Amino acid sequence: MRGKWLKTIFSIMIVIALFFCIAMTNRKPREVTLMESILGRIILFPQKAYTYAKAYVTSDDGFFIEVDKVKEENEELKQKIIELESKMIDYEELSAENSILKEYVNMADTYPNYHLVIGDIISDSATNWEATYIINRGSKDGVEKGMAVIAENGLVGYVSEVSKSTSKIVSILDAGNSVSSRVVRTRNELVLKGSISSEKQELKVIHIPSGVTLIEGDKMETSGVGGIYPKGIPIGRVTQIVNKKNPMENEAIISPNVDFEKLETVAVIISNVEGTDS
Repeated sequence: MRGKWLKTIFSIMIVIALFFCIAMTNRKPREVTLMESILGRIILFPQKAYTYAKAYVTSDDGFFIEVDKVKEENEELKQKIIELESKMIDYEELSAENSILKEYVNMADTYPNYHLVIGDIISDSATNWEATYIINRGSKDGVEKGMAVIAENGLVGYVSEVSKSTSKIVSILDAGNSVSSRVVRTRNELVLKGSISSEKQELKVIHIPSGVTLIEGDKMETSGVGGIYPKGIPIGRVTQIVNKKNPMENEAIISPNVDFEKLETVAVIISNVEGTDS
């Protein structure tokens, strides 16, 4: 109550002061007193503050408009980026599919003498002793145990187990596997053994027969001996000759044509094309 009373007294004093100022200005011209100047400034201060605030806000309208515009453009760019990323994923998937289809066609062209069933690797197992794969083709596709398996660049291995819709492949790199081969240059026959390490994937000629001379770069292919692998399928090439004290223990390192680390698609040789020899 007391505060309200003081506020009323203060308002009355301001009104009296205003009337006093008006009365004084209606008289003859005179200089403005210090009290009048102070009262004038007090009265004009709210109006000036309002005018300044209005001018400031008005001048910044453009700034706020620009900020909103930038936000809108950013949202549009984000949406475009999302659309481009989606298109890129679609493109990569299509490119991968085209690559697989191309590999299918290339295998059919590379091995025209064989009926092939092409499948994709769905799992693999590679240790220092074992190198096997599971493919998405089985007995319903005509795959049988003991059939040879190839890729576009050469020999992969053979089918060891078959279910209705999948098959297990033992790679030529498997430590328990061996391949009857021949040197393309000299036609000498050799036996290659699988050899897997954590650093390299290779095959070895454990014993080089007397009278057989191998040189680095010699190409190796299947000999057709043994009944599993048809003859003439590329295997790899000699990359190193290991000479030992006993010449009968000399070895050769063979680098396979197939890049087993990137192997995705293989073909099972179902049979020979009618009228051709294996």
